[in-house]
Amino acid sequence: MRQIIGIDVAKHSHVAASRFEDGQVHGRPFSFANDESGFRSLLTRFRELGAAPDNSLVALESTGHYWLALWEFLDAHGFEVAVINPVLTDAFRKADTLRKTKTDQIDALVIAEYARFKRLGPSRISPEAAEGLKQLTRYRHHLVTERTALKNRLTAVADRIFPELASLFSDKHSATARAIMAKYGSAAKVAETDIRTLAKTVREASRGHHGREKAEQVKAAARKSVGATFAADALAFEASRIAALLGHLDEEVGALDKEIARLIDPEVSELLQSIPGIGPVCAATIAAEVGDPDRFESPRKLVAYSGMDAAKYQSGKFDGDGQHMSKRGSAPLRDALMTAADRARMHDPYFGDYYDSLRARGKHHYVAVSACGRKLCGVILAVLRERRPYESRPSVQSGTE
Repeated sequence: MRQIIGIDVAKHSHVAASRFEDGQVHGRPFSFANDESGFRSLLTRFRELGAAPDNSLVALESTGHYWLALWEFLDAHGFEVAVINPVLTDAFRKADTLRKTKTDQIDALVIAEYARFKRLGPSRISPEAAEGLKQLTRYRHHLVTERTALKNRLTAVADRIFPELASLFSDKHSATARAIMAKYGSAAKVAETDIRTLAKTVREASRGHHGREKAEQVKAAARKSVGATFAADALAFEASRIAALLGHLDEEVGALDKEIARLIDPEVSELLQSIPGIGPVCAATIAAEVGDPDRFESPRKLVAYSGMDAAKYQSGKFDGDGQHMSKRGSAPLRDALMTAADRARMHDPYFGDYYDSLRARGKHHYVAVSACGRKLCGVILAVLRERRPYESRPSVQSGTE
């Protein structure tokens, strides 16, 4: 009889437990180290259980990155492996029992039972190039998130010690504004700086777009600034270090963009960028997160994977009409879809008319954009599966969210 072996993955050691297809527990759960000798001992235990590549399925959770080495080892030895989202097994565990007892042995049995109950087959892991692309796009997402947080902090500090600076530039985080904060920090220090030195800073940071005239505007604003002087030196130092960090992050993101452009399949990138609203960065993120489009049975599956599905609450006569995004999925993919959807509704009638119809019904901008993002999931899967560029559709005045 076929065996289903569940493995509870952890950092230092894993726990495995086996069930037959009829649900009967086979043998006792056992632990093994997350290293080469531990993996070898796992094969020994498999032989004792009579588990072989042709009569068993191994199910494990995609916990952090700790499952990857184990998956590679099992795959190399011919075993079929089902990789499961921990969110799914956690929900299954809660539905299976009300008891709060939780051990690694119990978890391993629950994972095996989930794979048996759902009749799972082996997962298709993305090829190495696609996995590498995902690694870099997710790292980029992390850096951009950090950069946004630093920009917000710099704005808060600048508003205290030189609030007039932001009004002098179309972008308060422009290279010139940032250079002024990095080199001088407070309005008081700008005011006491020689105009020629300040002009040189402005000219170099703006690459010649601004010169002495802009420097004089900055100096005049600094002289009349209402910026706080309380703890101004400490705040100026903080502002200068934040500005320097932002410059470093910009360089890192630029280097990542070049490497991401090298890794992405040119055909896939071109297909995705044929969809209005999707640029090079969004295309790379979507390609990395989606991988093989055939692993998603329908657009709804991709919507759920991105965490853009609605979390609806209903109990008895109460039916919550305020649906919120579940956000239980890939954050980089969700951000890419939302960014692309917001652009698409401005440049394509298919998405634009749908967005307008939702706004006319009183939907918030964010809700309307997320609905466009869910439609975008269907378009993305169609383009990738059919391997042909997007063709603008006739305008749509109505439709379901």
